Amino acid sequence: MPEFILDTVVLRVMSFAHRDGLDILLQALGIQVMRCPAEVYNRDEDAVPLGDPDDSLSELARGLRYARRQLQEQAHALNRYRTWLCNATQIVQHLNQGSLIIDPLLLEELPRREDLRNLYGIGRGEAAALTLVERYHPDAVFLSSDKQACSVSQRLGFPHLTLYDVLDQWVSRVSPTRGLFDVVVSGMEMARFKPDAQRIAELRHRLWR
Repeated sequence: MPEFILDTVVLRVMSFAHRDGLDILLQALGIQVMRCPAEVYNRDEDAVPLGDPDDSLSELARGLRYARRQLQEQAHALNRYRTWLCNATQIVQHLNQGSLIIDPLLLEELPRREDLRNLYGIGRGEAAALTLVERYHPDAVFLSSDKQACSVSQRLGFPHLTLYDVLDQWVSRVSPTRGLFDVVVSGMEMARFKPDAQRIAELRHRLWR
């Protein structure tokens, strides 16, 4: 079974969009375990006070802290950010049960992460995830919907899946109800993933109820 390596976009969207988003991800791919590097998430959202700079934290931790700050500052946006944080509690559950593994880079892998950032102009989390893919290659798949990172993965000869691929496999493998499909897609939009309307309509059309 390949190792599936998540970047920040996939982990954020699936964990923010629906309370069972990570279970849906596992079901769609037919797997029991997925991994992410510490640069993507490292259980560090409480490592510094909320008012302090987030630069040293993992990318998802910065997203969680952003949602917390919005709850404090924007009364009109309470529902969105409260939903994000409520749904994101599933991350700890998956970490505790071992279905999500934080897989830190080794010291000798850090220069490769920086090489990928400098060569291709991708983010720290995407570069770290690709470094993990390289470690486990050829038995690894990169999960990302960052167009540039997916392009780098292709150039390096690594297989990758996007969130559209995840939805496609979910429809094929699980055949959720149209109601659940619509709720998940709506949640993904709320989590700042803007799906292509035509592609979503094609996937929805394949569901019979």
